[in-house]
Parts: sequence; structure tokens; C-alpha cells
Amino acid sequence: MVETRKTKVSVSYVTKQYETAPTKIDKAKSVFFKTNFPMFWAVRGVSFEAYEGETIAVVGTNGSGKSTLMKMVAGIVPPTSGTIDINGETSLIAINAGLRGNISGRQNIRLKGLMMGMTDAEINEKMDDIIAFSELGKFIDQPVKTYSSGMKSKLGFSISVHTNPDILIVDEALSVGDATFNRKSLNKIKDFQKQGKTIFFVSHSLGQVREMADRVLWMHYGELRMFGETKAVMDEYDKFVNEFKGMNAKEQADYRREKRAEQEEFSLDDIYTGELREARKSGREPSDEEATAIYKSVHTKQNVAVWSKFDKFLIVFVILAMLFVADKIALNLGMRNIMQNPTSMITNWAPDKLHELDEKHKGAK
Repeated sequence: MVETRKTKVSVSYVTKQYETAPTKIDKAKSVFFKTNFPMFWAVRGVSFEAYEGETIAVVGTNGSGKSTLMKMVAGIVPPTSGTIDINGETSLIAINAGLRGNISGRQNIRLKGLMMGMTDAEINEKMDDIIAFSELGKFIDQPVKTYSSGMKSKLGFSISVHTNPDILIVDEALSVGDATFNRKSLNKIKDFQKQGKTIFFVSHSLGQVREMADRVLWMHYGELRMFGETKAVMDEYDKFVNEFKGMNAKEQADYRREKRAEQEEFSLDDIYTGELREARKSGREPSDEEATAIYKSVHTKQNVAVWSKFDKFLIVFVILAMLFVADKIALNLGMRNIMQNPTSMITNWAPDKLHELDEKHKGAK
């Protein structure tokens, strides 16, 4: 009897599109109003499955979409289109992931633990082990904003590996630490492997990839270039890296420019036609029902762009209502006063008005 492996992560036709707005205000406007800023597809039609107990390395050059893809798997960033099905609890280990700079390392341990569903009792029980593993010593009670990148990485890794996640995502978190801590962390990941955890391992260290991974997922300018057994993929990846290094500066720049242009000009229809083309290459003509199903899966949008005008109006109304109620409470204004003098909700924030309100509250005590 063949043992069926349990699927922990299933990713289908996933994309991530960013609007390259020049300022944050322009980005906020684009949520509610139609804009014409250039589009950039950081991830383009990625599909794969990860099984229980396997370690998958994610490789690719800088800007290939590795971190974006892993943030979507972790549920931190929503996909633009496609679907991601997760069977278990995920934990992302990345520099600064989930850490608050204005509070201490110890307070961050408690905060992140609570965010991951741990109880106060569980956090208290694991606190000393987390601190000891992080090797931060007395710095654990200092604000995280004073930490170096390596110290933040150590803290984030220590917290995550002590929460016992089903799916562990390590995104370059070991690249900034010292060699001793890196080896200790790799040994901890190996312990998770023995426990049958599913692990995603983003790294530029090809030695670590060959040592740790069962399979390798190669991202290339937003696309899934290759996914398979470690040796086969890494041999092809090494070949590409050597070929790219063999180009002169102009050839490298032209190659990058061409790939970036593809990311800007991409559309969801490219995935759909590509799927049909692959099916025909294998000598099979997709039925109308199959083609329709593929089209729907590819064009399943997840982001704010699919909100209707009513949805956007409702959100704006709720935000304004919340601001109105907060303003009313903060300034201690009655409805009659607001109706008679609506500008008081703005003018009462003037320094002299606020001072007057302060004195009024003091006198009422």
C-alpha cells in the first residue's frame, strides 16, 4: 500500500502586484480611486505543493520574489490573485518580523507569543529557554530598536522555534548571525525535520541549501523557474549563476532590464494562455470545462482592487463614523452642541480650547 503524504501548503496560480506610486499618499489614494501608476508583478502565477515533513529551500537572485512569496504563505501579505491553502500553523522567521522596536526584547517575546496563540503561562514557562537560546543576555531588557541586525535575527529565531509551529518559514534570518549561532540554529531546524515539520528555507547559502533541503523552489524574476529534487534544481541553478557571471556588465544590465519589463507588462491572461499551451504540448486538448476552470482559478482576485463602489463607500463611511465618535468623546461634546456648532469638532482642537477643556476636567474632579 502506497503511503499518501499529507499536503501542508497548496499554492495555485498565485500572483502579487504592486502599484509603483511615488508617495505613500498616492498609494492610499489608489485603494479608493482609479489611478494610472505603473504596475509591477513581484510574483507571477506560482503554483506548488509542500508536504508534511519535508524541507523546501527557496533560491533565486535578489528581487526574484522569494520573500514576497514566503510572506504570502505566512499570511502576512495577501496575494493579488490565486489561492493559498494552509493546513496548520505557520511561523515566519525574518529580521524584524513581528518585532516592535520601542519595547524590550523580553516584552517582544511576550507580545509575539500572545500573537501566536500562546497563553501567559506557556510564555512564562518558555521565557528562560527563549532568552538563553537567543544569547542576548542583559540586552534582553533593552529596546529592540537598539539591537543590531544579528541580535534581532537571534531574538526572532529564538521566539519562533519555541512556539512549536507546524510550518516553519526561515527567510534569510540566519545570514546576519555569527557562525556559532547559525550552526546552532541549523541544528534546531534539523530537530524540527526529525519531528516531521514542514520547513521553507530561503537562503543564498548554496551549501546550506544542499545540506538541508529535500526539494528546491527556484524563483526567477517573479516566476517559478524550477521546482524539484535538490540536486537537479541546484545543478541548473549553479549553471545559470555561472552563465550570468560570464556576461559582461552591459549584457547583465540588458538581461535585468528585459526581465523587469516582463514583470511590468505581465497580465493574468499570460498564465491562462500558458497553461493551455502546456496542456497542448503534452498532446492533450483541454475541454471547455477544463479551460473555464483554469480561467476562473487564474483570475481569482484576493485584493482590494475587486472591491465594489459600495464596498469602498461603506469602508469610508465606517472610518468617518469612527473618527466622529472618537472626536466627540475626546472633546467631551454633546450632540446638541455639535448640531448647533459643527465646526467645534475642529476648532476645539486649538491649543487654547484644549487648555480650557483641560481646566474644565480638572475642576470636575
